[in-house]
Amino acid sequence: MELQTIDWGAVALGIGVAAGLLWGLVFFLRQNRRDLESLNRTLLEESDEPGDSPPGST
Repeated sequence: MELQTIDWGAVALGIGVAAGLLWGLVFFLRQNRRDLESLNRTLLEESDEPGDSPPGST
């Protein structure tokens, strides 16, 4: 492939789209982790019995 035949606009667009998808994935995973931590705190606060806690929590 020669440099003269490469459409640099398409390459830049592809890099931009890939970066946007990566940023969206990172944002989604961070928000999901915060929601899980918040849910675990809520479940611990609202548990009726001392042994009634979500699995994996101490």
